[in-house]
Amino acid sequence: MLYDLAIDEELEQMEADAALRAWDAHEIQIPLRLLMRPVVTIHIGSSTQTAIELLIEHHVGAAPVVDDENRLCGIFSERDVLRKILNRTVGDLGAIGVEHFMSTTPQTAQQEDMLDTAMLYMARGGYRHIPIVDEQHQPIGMVSIRDVISHLVDEFPQEVLTLPPRPVRDAMKAREGA
Repeated sequence: MLYDLAIDEELEQMEADAALRAWDAHEIQIPLRLLMRPVVTIHIGSSTQTAIELLIEHHVGAAPVVDDENRLCGIFSERDVLRKILNRTVGDLGAIGVEHFMSTTPQTAQQEDMLDTAMLYMARGGYRHIPIVDEQHQPIGMVSIRDVISHLVDEFPQEVLTLPPRPVRDAMKAREGA
């Protein structure tokens, strides 16, 4: 009985809490040019080892792969390393071109596209990085899921940082001593 009362009180508080309101679409209608970071690119002729070193050196999780005209032809990410290289016999990464492991035809956006568009692309495609390209399909920036989350926390600190913890009833489901 006491637990039921506590749960009812918690649910009432959660319903009354203004922090749980849904964000209106216009609140995340900001152009990606305001969020995008400078882009680090990898030339299509680079070795996979060079591409990995570039990601590490620049502390990025993904980089667009470009051709001689600086046009986007793929994206190489830490996910490519984990899924296509790690724990496999692939040979000398210094001798294998990045094109063997990059993801081709990545989802892109333009700098005037809105944040909600990038969020939709990321959610539907399972992407963590969206290259921002110009009219010539040349990468000019990158937006990552970290950039999106940082923006939302900066713009909506009250709503994000004061979300209540998971309801008490979930804690009561845990086995004692587990």
